[in-house]
Amino acid sequence: MTEAPSSYCAEHYPDDPTVADGADLLRRIPPNHVIYDENLKQHRPSSQAFRDDRDGDPMSVYLSPVLVSENRELSAVLTGHQGFALAAVTAGLARSLSQTVHPDPIPEESSHAVVCGDKESGSRRVARTLAKAAVWVVRP
Repeated sequence: MTEAPSSYCAEHYPDDPTVADGADLLRRIPPNHVIYDENLKQHRPSSQAFRDDRDGDPMSVYLSPVLVSENRELSAVLTGHQGFALAAVTAGLARSLSQTVHPDPIPEESSHAVVCGDKESGSRRVARTLAKAAVWVVRP
């Protein structure tokens, strides 16, 4: 059973049902957040790549449906981030982990959104689950 998102997230970053559960949430992955997973026998993002920002803001992502609707390549969100990879998880997975998905366009990027919720619970369970489920869009 999924817990409700925190009251902070519900108040400040409410979940937007117009973002479909199947929508890909794109996350930029810096080179130092890529690990080799012996169990999977491949590189994947580390759980560190799916935590909230250092300044306490919720985790930034980019909504693939917005990029597609604007006829832009998904890799466009990597502009200015040389050497970064790009991974995707679904909005439905984030929601199943008590996270909200909240569009948060910024002047430089219309597809920007945030994923709000506790990512540290259960010994980093949320961040780890997101990292292990992530699919490479642009490999490291």
